[in-house]
Amino acid sequence: MGKWEYIVMSFDFAERWRPKKQEEEIRKFQERLNTLGAEGWEMIAYEAVPMTGAFTGNVRGHAYLLFLKRQKP
Repeated sequence: MGKWEYIVMSFDFAERWRPKKQEEEIRKFQERLNTLGAEGWEMIAYEAVPMTGAFTGNVRGHAYLLFLKRQKP
């Protein structure tokens, strides 16, 4: 039976970012995921968590938690 190792990553996405900023952040995140994939990591699940303002309680974006695994050598 194989053994696995796991990591949890987060990616914050503010909804009030300009479209150019959103594009850039997503591109950088995709690069990071591709690097992890090349290292053998596979995303097995993710969870979107609303980010709320401290004073208003309004949702200002989401934090995405990503769960990845790879087989140990």
